[in-house]
Amino acid sequence: MTNSSIYNNPSFQHILTITEAIILEKGCRNTTLKDIIERSGLSKGAIYHYVDSKDELFGLILKSKIEEMNEKFHMTITRSIKDESLNQGHFGVVSQFFHSRQNTNDIGNLIFIYLLSQDNEKVKKILNDIFRYSKETGTQWIKMGQANGVIPENIDAEKMATLMMTFSYGLRVTQILTTGEEDKIESNDIFKMIIKTLI
Repeated sequence: MTNSSIYNNPSFQHILTITEAIILEKGCRNTTLKDIIERSGLSKGAIYHYVDSKDELFGLILKSKIEEMNEKFHMTITRSIKDESLNQGHFGVVSQFFHSRQNTNDIGNLIFIYLLSQDNEKVKKILNDIFRYSKETGTQWIKMGQANGVIPENIDAEKMATLMMTFSYGLRVTQILTTGEEDKIESNDIFKMIIKTLI
């Protein structure tokens, strides 16, 4: 996975924004690098400077979404600590981890499901990198919750992050497959189950 400093590059941000717009219009399968080149106004070389394929670009979009979520999480926690309102129970600390999976039209969900449908080694590596990055991020969140007394210290942060990833990935698929409200799964219900399993 490319170094996260590329996310600060305006040209790369432009590529991500254009790609997301095309995906929402045409879907992942029908989006091509040619579409992205034409719509962005950038040269083929400018696109290939960052990625070798659209699947790699899609993986970078997923990683950027995780980074955005991580930034929002840290801002929320910092604000809560300043307001001395952090200690609101287990559920306020990591419920954000699941919220981005609730919307079936979420660009991350669309890309995730598309990448899962691809059967090649490059995509497997992309998904593995995203899984590892997400797990590391989740582990940091849990340790922060433990340091602030809202998640029990006896919980193994890495093990819990792995469980969160397992439920999170399952939730992505479930949200796409379910049609009725009675089938929807609440993220807090999942988090309660994880806490009970690990305590």
